[in-house]
Amino acid sequence: MNIERMSQSNPTQKTSRVETIERKITLEQRVLIESATKFAEYLTLNWPQIDDNKETTELTGSIMNYYISGSLASIILSCAENFVEMDETKIPTLEDIRTREIPESARKILTSFARQIGDLDYVPTDHYKINPTRLRKGGGGPSFDEIPEEGRKVLKRSENQIKVMCDPVEAYGPKRVVRVNIGGQDYYIARPDTILAYKVLHLLQSYEQKPEKFNTDFNKLFEALREIYSEEELIQVTQQVLTDYDNSMESSHISWNQDKENSLAYERKIPKFIEKVLVNPQLSPEIKMMIEKIKSKINSIK
Repeated sequence: MNIERMSQSNPTQKTSRVETIERKITLEQRVLIESATKFAEYLTLNWPQIDDNKETTELTGSIMNYYISGSLASIILSCAENFVEMDETKIPTLEDIRTREIPESARKILTSFARQIGDLDYVPTDHYKINPTRLRKGGGGPSFDEIPEEGRKVLKRSENQIKVMCDPVEAYGPKRVVRVNIGGQDYYIARPDTILAYKVLHLLQSYEQKPEKFNTDFNKLFEALREIYSEEELIQVTQQVLTDYDNSMESSHISWNQDKENSLAYERKIPKFIEKVLVNPQLSPEIKMMIEKIKSKINSIK
């Protein structure tokens, strides 16, 4: 298949922002990044992301079991020079649709997300959920003692903890996935623009609990991804994820109350979340600007 390759240059972005980015990787960050790639290599070798057993499914071609999200996905992304987007309408079947370059300026910012990981966030496909040897919620994953020593440094380990905690997270709407290649090894991770979208969703849900952390993480992530996407693309996919979230909550509400008399109609959560966050005096100007644009976009399609 011919893959559309998108240039990293974007005429809508201000070059002055790129020129002012001067970030150096600390020794600690370098160690954590190298450890993260070693851990990801061990993880995907023992819990393959791609299903090679085609006899157990009616699907044809390469079938994805799960993709990595959360902090590990951000660290992996910082090591890649580009990523290949998968056709979201075909998941769990894998079909490439385009390649996007990751400018060095974006990679430098993403290295700041090099931190120890408390648990493994991943998104399973429906195909993978029926696999008896899959990663499982809680400690149903890698054993600390079996992970190569270099791969353990990126992991937090509490006293008496035997296995890495696994957290299968929900994806609202279609699963949006990219493939990156590091050292000749392919990894499937959350599409970068959706990493920002889910950061916004979590921010709306619980900003008041960690305002400083949300301000810092959002601003760095937004700064990095504006080197890859246009601002309009980021706002569009974030608005879509928020809409998909509310649609999912509405479906659950209807299902839960279908046998109840006089059940209340579902009241959409995102508009309430937005109003609550926008009046918080600790909100950074960057977050406020994006939330206001998302609010305007949501209102325009009602």
